[in-house]
Amino acid sequence: MMQEEDNEEQEPEDEFEVSLEFNEKNGSEKSLMAAVDDLRAQMRSLAGEFETKLKYDEHKNRIIDGLHQELQEYREGLIKKHFHSMITDAIKIIDDIRKFKAHYEDDPPSEETLPSLLGFLEDIASDIEDLFSWQGVTPFTCNTEHFDNARQRVVKKVETHDPEMDKKVAGSLRPGYEWEGKVLRPEMVAVYVYINATGKEGNTY
Repeated sequence: MMQEEDNEEQEPEDEFEVSLEFNEKNGSEKSLMAAVDDLRAQMRSLAGEFETKLKYDEHKNRIIDGLHQELQEYREGLIKKHFHSMITDAIKIIDDIRKFKAHYEDDPPSEETLPSLLGFLEDIASDIEDLFSWQGVTPFTCNTEHFDNARQRVVKKVETHDPEMDKKVAGSLRPGYEWEGKVLRPEMVAVYVYINATGKEGNTY
């Protein structure tokens, strides 16, 4: 009888333990489900941010492409504008040359008209230099005593027996041309070359 009573007394404890285990298991499952739900929420948020970033990048790329296209069109328009202006000026020079030629075909140049002819040729050179200047190309002369191989080119040598005159500029023959500080064509000059006692040049160019 005593054993049966002991068994009856232990039954509530067993039921409590089972209930406790169930609650712990149920709580663990709830915690796991909450973690899964939280992970899903984070993934949805990340996917939304990624989609927003893609749309932003696409919009930014469209803006960049549009600006690049506008810049290209602006450059092409600017080049065409300058080219058109240059061609128009060149046509005027061509017209003047042909008018002058037609005039002297009917009335051949004489000794009296020679200065006019030479003056016209100089005017042509000046007109072309004006055309260059409007495009940023300017003539220059160094006006230096000693030869500058960065901005000058020797096209004529003048012999001298004075060693102190060696490499000095004897004279400017044709101007140089530069564009935005860059030499397009160096100045053409005559330079003194020292000839020693043996008749050989002291330096070569």
